[in-house]
Amino acid sequence: MSVTEILMPDLQGAEDIVIGAWTKKKGDHVAEGETIVEARTDKVNAEIPSPVTGTVEELLVGEGDPVKAGQPIATVTPE
Repeated sequence: MSVTEILMPDLQGAEDIVIGAWTKKKGDHVAEGETIVEARTDKVNAEIPSPVTGTVEELLVGEGDPVKAGQPIATVTPE
């Protein structure tokens, strides 16, 4: 069973990105393009979509945690 890592995208070159609210939790179904988490920077608030349809396996960072662009933030098992 393979999993897909969801990576934090580059948000307008922001250095400091913070995980806002997860809209999905472990075990939830998520559709490709559906928001999985909200992220905040000093410049923008963004909804981060899932790149695949499947089941959320793991949330790798918590709400309020700082992350960097390219960092894995969750894993999804594709359907």
